[in-house]
Amino acid sequence: MKAAVAIALASTACVTMSASMMIGPAIVAMVPSKRVEGGTGDLAKAAHDRLAARKQVALAEATRDALAAADAAPADLRLQRRAAAMVRSCAGDSGAHAHLAELAPHAAATLEHLVATAPCPGLADVAATWLALGDSAKGGEAYVAAATQCDSPEAAIAAVVPLRAADKCDEAIAALRAMWPKVHGARATLGIALLDGVTACSDALTLRKNLAFVPADVMADYFALLQARRREAREAERRAEVEREREAAQEQASAASSQCRSECSAAVSSCEASCQGDGSCLQRCSSVGHVCNSGCGSY
Repeated sequence: MKAAVAIALASTACVTMSASMMIGPAIVAMVPSKRVEGGTGDLAKAAHDRLAARKQVALAEATRDALAAADAAPADLRLQRRAAAMVRSCAGDSGAHAHLAELAPHAAATLEHLVATAPCPGLADVAATWLALGDSAKGGEAYVAAATQCDSPEAAIAAVVPLRAADKCDEAIAALRAMWPKVHGARATLGIALLDGVTACSDALTLRKNLAFVPADVMADYFALLQARRREAREAERRAEVEREREAAQEQASAASSQCRSECSAAVSSCEASCQGDGSCLQRCSSVGHVCNSGCGSY
């Protein structure tokens, strides 16, 4: 009997202990957790940076793969042009370019294959790619080659900017001169663009000499066009200056009006402080404030 009582007491103690052990977690579960404030919904800068880095790595890897595919099939024009386009994209992204430091040396062989496979339009692709890689001289020379081999006045015009940057304006003018028969009598806009290329590579002393290949009547018309452009530029600058002066005057008037209203407000506050609650005094202060503000302008 005593043994049975002892077992019962022991069982009761275990049940009580188990219940007490469960009460704590149960109470904790019933206590509401701290409220988590909603976010802005925008990605943090660190997340933006990680996503951008992944895109840059992916672009570098895709460019490397495109170059490898082009090298493996040097006679495939599609692969050569695609590789050149990928190189331009990679070169235009500083982060991706940093992941592919050997881009220019590796691209050189692919660009040579492209020219050998199809000079037209390969040379134009090559020129644009060298420019994307920051080599103005090679880019300009490729455009000149495209103009010569593909009878492309547009390529000769495109060669002006890079050759001028590379201090090779003589080569640009020679290419433009050679292309003049292709545009004379054709679209006026193309002819004017060609003459503008000569002008860009000339100064006041060399322009007439550099345009000696142009018929006299065309040269006269072109010089008249240049004068009209200069007049338009001066007029545009005059209008811009008038607009700048108007905006400056408006800002100055607005600042003066704001300062005036601030001083009026301070005067009214000082007046009201001296009234000590007198209603007629406060009314006079208010009237003075209205008169003061009316003289501050409408800004």
